[in-house]
Formats: sequence, C-alpha cells, structure tokens
Amino acid sequence: MTNIYTLDQKNAKRQAIMNAAVRLFKTKGYSEITMKRIAETIGISKGTTFNYFSTKEDLFMSILLESYQQFFADLLIKIDGYESIDQKTYINFMVEQTENLIQNYDVLVRLNSIRGPILEGNANMDETVVKRNDLYEISKKLGQKLVEKTNGLLNQMQFSHMFVIQSGIISGLMNMSSLAKFNHEDLKVDYPDFEIKLVPEAQQQMRYYLTEYLKELKKNE
Repeated sequence: MTNIYTLDQKNAKRQAIMNAAVRLFKTKGYSEITMKRIAETIGISKGTTFNYFSTKEDLFMSILLESYQQFFADLLIKIDGYESIDQKTYINFMVEQTENLIQNYDVLVRLNSIRGPILEGNANMDETVVKRNDLYEISKKLGQKLVEKTNGLLNQMQFSHMFVIQSGIISGLMNMSSLAKFNHEDLKVDYPDFEIKLVPEAQQQMRYYLTEYLKELKKNE
C-alpha cells in the first residue's frame, strides 16, 4: 500500500533534508557532500531525497534563495520597528545587518559565492527562476519600505540594489579570508599580509561605500 503524506508532512520532510544539508555544509566542502550522506544524517534513503530535489545543486540552490527570502523577511520586520530612518541611521542599520548576515547567515553567504560557477551548472533553471522571482519581489518590498521610512533618501531600486552590493562585499572578502585554509583544513602556514578580519572589514567597506554613494548623489542633484 502506497504511503500518502499530507502537505505538512511533505514540507516537514523537505525542510529536514535542507536542514541536514546546511549542517553538513557548515563543516564540509561542497564537493564532499553527497545526497546519500545527507539522507543518512536523517535516516532516510537516498531515493527519498530525490523525491524533493532532482540534484544536489537544486537542493543547495533552494537553500540559498529561500534563506535570502527569510533574511529579507526578517529585515522587513526590523525596519517596521522604526518610526523614521535618517541617513545616519540607515547607514548604521546596513552596517549592523552586514554583521548579522555574516554571523547568522554564513551558509547563505558561502553558497552565494558558488552560485554561478557550481550551482547553476546542474540546477533546474525553471525552478531557480521561480524562486529568484520570489526573492526579487520581497527585495522590492524591502526597498519600498525603506523609501517610506527614510522619506525618499533613495528610490526603491537603489535601496534594493544596496543589498546586492552588501552581498558582493561579503562574498568577496569571505572568499579571500580563507587563504590559510584548504578545504576547511587549517594549513601550517602564516600569511599575515593575507589575513582578513571578515566582520569589521566588511562593515568598514559597507559604511564607506554607502557614505560615498550618498555623498555623490547629493553632489549630482
């Protein structure tokens, strides 16, 4: 007799697979992780994982895009807590959220750095586009909410684009911060000139970028 799962049960199973993949990705390189290994961590068959995700790339692409949606949803709630936001407050907010992204969404940031060269090579394009469209819509809502709270400090597109810049700054620095490691393993070498303190340096770059960007806008008005 065929087992028939409710929608809630299917969603719970799908989430369990994603959570298992995230736990592995926190300590393993992407190439080390297999669908079999993910399945074993939660006591299901490898075949079951393929009922929910066609490929490993589909699985990790879903984690990336859905995590970004959650990050933006969390920011919408935080921004709603402000009565109004002036320029200084906005810059401080973005600097604070840069740390938040690095500390609490580190898997998202790491996956973003392999999205183009690895994930897109074997992920389902149609499914990716659907999720990317969802992400784009919540990004626009976030941008519009900032327009309202800042009384038009920037327009919606400019606000939304700042989160792309933020991601780019973090991904670039994170990639370069691991030169004393190889595949998560510490090398017995010392590269002081290559050392990057990810959180403070990403925050510094975000603050500098926003300050200069806003300064240039005023200059060109």
